[in-house]
Amino acid sequence: MTKRPETNRYFVGIDAGSVSLNALVMNGFKAIVYELPYKRHFGKVEEETLSLIQHLYEKFGQESIRSIAFTGNHGKNLSDRLGLFYEFETISQVLGVLFLNPDTKTIISMGGQDTALFQIKHRDGTWELDYFATNGPCASGTGSFIDQQAERLATALYENNRETSQIQLDRILSDFIALGLKSTKPANVACRCTVFTKSDMIHLQNKGERLQDIIYGLHLGNARNYISTIVSRRVLEEPIVFVGGLSMNALQVKAFQTYFPSLTVPSYSASTGALGVALKALELGREDEVNLDVLKSAPLDHKLSVPVAPRLEMKRTRWQDTGKIERFLVTPKTRAYLGIDIGSTTTKYALMNERREIIHKRYVPTQGKPIEVTQDLLQHIHGELGNRVEIIGVATTGSGRNVVGDFLNADLILDEITAHARGAVQIDPEVDTIFEIGGQDSKYISILNTHPLDFDMNKVCAAGTGSFLHELANKHGIHIVGEFQEVALSSEQPVKLAERCTVFMESDLVAYHQKGVERKDLIAGLCYAIVHNYLNRVVGKRKIGQRIMFLGGPSLNQGVVAGFENVLDREILIPINREVLGAYGAAISLQEKIQMEGKDSNLFRGIESAIRDRMAYSEKTC
Repeated sequence: MTKRPETNRYFVGIDAGSVSLNALVMNGFKAIVYELPYKRHFGKVEEETLSLIQHLYEKFGQESIRSIAFTGNHGKNLSDRLGLFYEFETISQVLGVLFLNPDTKTIISMGGQDTALFQIKHRDGTWELDYFATNGPCASGTGSFIDQQAERLATALYENNRETSQIQLDRILSDFIALGLKSTKPANVACRCTVFTKSDMIHLQNKGERLQDIIYGLHLGNARNYISTIVSRRVLEEPIVFVGGLSMNALQVKAFQTYFPSLTVPSYSASTGALGVALKALELGREDEVNLDVLKSAPLDHKLSVPVAPRLEMKRTRWQDTGKIERFLVTPKTRAYLGIDIGSTTTKYALMNERREIIHKRYVPTQGKPIEVTQDLLQHIHGELGNRVEIIGVATTGSGRNVVGDFLNADLILDEITAHARGAVQIDPEVDTIFEIGGQDSKYISILNTHPLDFDMNKVCAAGTGSFLHELANKHGIHIVGEFQEVALSSEQPVKLAERCTVFMESDLVAYHQKGVERKDLIAGLCYAIVHNYLNRVVGKRKIGQRIMFLGGPSLNQGVVAGFENVLDREILIPINREVLGAYGAAISLQEKIQMEGKDSNLFRGIESAIRDRMAYSEKTC
């Protein structure tokens, strides 16, 4: 029997990653004969894998392909179902890099959802992995992070011509990178949580920073984030190579070379995992038969295995709308106290009379301009109430409390924990736990005998905040006010979604939707997701009492309220005017301060003076 020539025996490695499929073919002499172009799967992993294998059969002949082996996040599942060889991604990547560059000592890897650092020691012709580190459940520093920022800026690049496809996304990234390469003065972009980075970038655009400087600054920030979180204090020995999907991004390579000038990008840098697993299969002498019918039935199988949660229902909680202000509460020369809550995404005020009744309120986006927005709110009060109200004093709270407090000569500047606790206790003296979810901040407050006993806040992550829901609702074309809760409450089988970063959750939603899960079940699943993210990331092991008050923008969403009730199995208190409760608490605290001090005069500069003022400022980078 004639032995098949080694050049006609092919070994295929497929790296089925979180975002893309990468494949590489080598012959029996370990020569690389083919690399498939980088392919995004958009959640359709099985379908795209089937298409990829059929393409290889057509190109090389099914009888010539002796083995197909898998690695990557989806690789284990595919290999198990097809009965094929699998190797861990970490081992596959190192094997692939060392095949290409045998003397490599440091590997920087950046993929769609994973970033990693490998440090390798060489001894007597062998190697061992000396150190390994990878990212946690956050998209910052990954390919998905860059993809999402590029898509956001696509509006500036192409106006309204936006779609989600391989061709369009490649075009966006190509133009995005080309523009960034023109930058000579990169902007300072803090590459933290991708949702919060969006706010930073909008602020930079509003300041007039050039788009190319923002784009290059984003990539430099991505490199800095990798160094601070993954590299930390370790010394990276040369040679240093950069692999993974982001290694094809010339701007990210340039950013890394700012810190590691000798860093290189090897050939087949996006396919080192596929190369490594193909090499391992060849050395093991694998010869496998593939039954593609297994993949053809994949969508149905997976739809049946989607985990579901109970339907969103409020059985114990008494729903209250946010409440309208009664006009009769304002009479000529009404004495009032003004509380202003300047948050990261929204600014709101509560105007309160001597009986602690809210006589006027408003809730608007901050837009990165706390002074201007405050002036607009004061103009609104002046226009609506004129001289009928005498403002006794002003209190500020929230993240912008100091800058606005100084501008207004506020009588009281109060932290938001104290403000929210005071407002909550005024409404229900027996409340013992406060859940407050804002646009970028989420807070937990434990109350004992009407006073704050313990508190915590979210770290630099949007999961468990209002921005989490807002971003994902926008992706599905659902209006966050009204429509979102209607869709969520109509679901009979909410999907159980893993606790994930906003960017990774978006990928999960795409994958589930491609498998036939209805949109309403995904949206309902998001209501549970924000609840679990909040409870696990913010509350943690802290005590949750029996009288829980839920505040902040998401408390206006019946789906989220129902999610908290179902998970905690108890009533959730949702008071009227809850969206301005921090401002209300600040106003009450101011009234108590003035009464205790017995003063008739106040520090507040006055509405008309504040409205007319124009601030001149200069900005310096330390």
